[in-house]
Amino acid sequence: MQKVRVLFFGAAADRAGVREVEIPAAEGVTLGELWAALARRHPNLSPMRESLAFAVNGEYASEEDPVRPGDEVAVLPPVSGG
Repeated sequence: MQKVRVLFFGAAADRAGVREVEIPAAEGVTLGELWAALARRHPNLSPMRESLAFAVNGEYASEEDPVRPGDEVAVLPPVSGG
């Protein structure tokens, strides 16, 4: 099975305890399904779910969007600013 590269940023990286992982991904998996696998591997991320954003190959994505083997997924914490 091929893999997806997942990058964690900011507080998401702190909670995951890593900055980057590779996770198996079958063809046709959605970002939501990938998130479920990440949450099982890194349960400390689960409380942050409602405030996280995701990007696939540099483009913001929703849970319904497909993730293909070889893609890069960024897990982005909330950003404050002014």
